[in-house]
Amino acid sequence: MNVKPEQQSLSPESLAAAKADARRLLRLARTGALATFDAASRLPLATLVGVASDWDGAPLFLMSELARHTRNLADDARASLLVTSVGGRGDPLNQPRLTIGGPVVRHDDPSSRERYVRRNPKAKLYVGFGDFAVRRMRIESVHFNGGFGRADVLTPQDLLTPLEGVQALIEAEPKLLAWAESLGDEALARLAGELDARRVWKPVGVDADGLDLSSGGHPARATFAAAANGPDAWRGQLENLLR
Repeated sequence: MNVKPEQQSLSPESLAAAKADARRLLRLARTGALATFDAASRLPLATLVGVASDWDGAPLFLMSELARHTRNLADDARASLLVTSVGGRGDPLNQPRLTIGGPVVRHDDPSSRERYVRRNPKAKLYVGFGDFAVRRMRIESVHFNGGFGRADVLTPQDLLTPLEGVQALIEAEPKLLAWAESLGDEALARLAGELDARRVWKPVGVDADGLDLSSGGHPARATFAAAANGPDAWRGQLENLLR
């Protein structure tokens, strides 16, 4: 296998950190800049879109068939998505960001609308409209920039969570979310990284690598040390984090 020069220069520790940071950034993303090719102008068109993560971490979009970017995708499914970290003090160009590319196609999996709306609750206002459908990007290219001096070349496999053996976890998601919510506000705040529980957090999504949480417009994530493909293993990993 040919290794790209950019990857060759990374130490194993730096590569592992880049993978973890990029995965977390994609899982936490609720909006992003989607670039599609506009045949009328013969130029790329970048639009702000809502984002959620599928079971493997691939981005999901809820799009109107009337939107210009949706019409562009009907002609040419190739697109690029930029997601950035939550803003704060300092130079925004020194904050982590991730660009992924690949075809965006309609995705009619029954759980995809629920996954999207739980992470983007305002979408409840229009998710039932007849012209809206969920689409999913099949990631084919990845560029992660972790800040100044950290432009790391990663692969789609570095970002995505394997789905082999997770069917039981998928089926158990509603029960696992209810169980996580029953842990109480203090425990959920700790999982979200808030020690003083200033916000009320709600579990919004399960996957083999962790738990997604939300407080209003603020996303958070509890990431496991190892993947948990079944419900019992998933509960055990979450309990380990609380310890």
